[in-house]
Amino acid sequence: MSGETVAEAIAGILDEHGVRRVFGVPGGGSNLEIVDACAARGIDYVLAHTETGAAIMAAVTGELTGAPGVVATGLGPGAAAAVDGVAYAALDRAPLLVLTDSYRPGDRDAVTHQRIDHGALFAPLVKARGRAAADNCRDLVRSLLRSALAPPRGPAHCDLSAADAAAPAGAPPPAEDEAAGEAADEDADAARALLAGARRPAIVAGVQARTDAAAAALDALAEALACPVATTYKAKGVYPDGGARHAGLFTGARAEAPWLADCDLLVLYGVDPVELAASPWPYAMPVLELAEAVVRPRYAEPAVSAQGDLARLARALAASARPANWPCDPKPLALPEPAGAALSPLALARAAARALPGARATVDAGAHMLAPMSLWPARRPFDAQISNGLSTMGFALPAAIATALAEPGRRVIAFTGDGGLAMCLGELATAARNALPITVVVFNDARLALIDVKQEQRGFAPRGMRYPALDFAAAAQGLGCRGARAADAAGLEAALAAAARADGPFVVDAAVDPSGYRAMFEAVRGAPAPAGRG
Repeated sequence: MSGETVAEAIAGILDEHGVRRVFGVPGGGSNLEIVDACAARGIDYVLAHTETGAAIMAAVTGELTGAPGVVATGLGPGAAAAVDGVAYAALDRAPLLVLTDSYRPGDRDAVTHQRIDHGALFAPLVKARGRAAADNCRDLVRSLLRSALAPPRGPAHCDLSAADAAAPAGAPPPAEDEAAGEAADEDADAARALLAGARRPAIVAGVQARTDAAAAALDALAEALACPVATTYKAKGVYPDGGARHAGLFTGARAEAPWLADCDLLVLYGVDPVELAASPWPYAMPVLELAEAVVRPRYAEPAVSAQGDLARLARALAASARPANWPCDPKPLALPEPAGAALSPLALARAAARALPGARATVDAGAHMLAPMSLWPARRPFDAQISNGLSTMGFALPAAIATALAEPGRRVIAFTGDGGLAMCLGELATAARNALPITVVVFNDARLALIDVKQEQRGFAPRGMRYPALDFAAAAQGLGCRGARAADAAGLEAALAAAARADGPFVVDAAVDPSGYRAMFEAVRGAPAPAGRG
């Protein structure tokens, strides 16, 4: 369209790419031009209360919809406050465009207020970056979006000054006919030969497999091979929990070791190395890698690596697969239940699953995450979401907000620790303002429980990790949500029943007993080697 401003041209490109929401905390400047231009295209602006939360919401939106997520921030402190959310997009492979207000290059020499180098700030995190102006805005933004969407997906950054946003955009480049080249057939011969020689293969699905097509093809391959399937945390639901061949979660640590002892070929189906435990690879069997994009460094060097569309690769292998000969029936790891707890993390996760069937779940980082990630029934991709590559606290609530906006009417449950919720508490007001059907379940143990466990494992005194219990139910009511506290099973059942009836957000503030966390953690990760303090 001729006569467009730069902001209008950018909004048009976002519209073309299927963007329906921009998230942010506006700082004036070019943000105002973007908000107005997007509104004219029917793109909503979702006001958050923190730039970190807005960036996480945008990144999760990109994961769920396949269109790039977009976060718009002010210059200086606004951009700096978004860094954690941009890091999530980088390490958890989410397509994200970061639009930051900025000074014009010529103005930077004359100002110091709120002036930081946005390009240098985001350089270690983004796949591409640039400054939009009248002469380059269309080409630049399209290029940045291509980069964000190319596997492995991730963030891209665009600086935009208020003066440039309001300036007339240059004439659109002439339309080019893109050659609709046929996708090359993936050469799966080596993969097929390796698979044919295995008698007890097993499959691990990862973050690249989170599409309905890849999930359906995985199911067909698992049936053809008659083999067990595990998933990484990010891929939970790609193969349905409780499915005939479901073997639980795979971390590259201890949880899957017992049944993998019988495996003679491990098929990594869309697994990204960032998903695995940061420790030496513990398994000796050969690895077959099926990936839409190879990410290095790897923890395990594959015997064969086949790259391309995962669904096509899986279907090609299933066509010639033969059933495996497994001597056992692999089952997901059962976490140890603490004795005598009034309200344990596992009991809380089970009760939530019973009370809110069919909901999608988001899970925060921390010791509490082991319970819902093990027990929440995920049937499809994205039925359970977690920050795994970055493992950031403060993820579950912003992710739940994005999920509820992306799929209106379906309840979302956010499992969070007290420390994680305290980091993003203001986003309860965002959920309330948008009347979102979110249940926030707080594992309120009055400590940074995971670090408390690690402190105990290493023989240190319990110092610096514990604090007085916070009343999140009362805080929720002050932020426009309903809430209830629960200290035992009966109180929990009543609070969850009230949450299930609520039209908008509801906070279940559960006083959990943290005594079982260490045993759960060591069941999954293994006990640490003794370490001296000398």
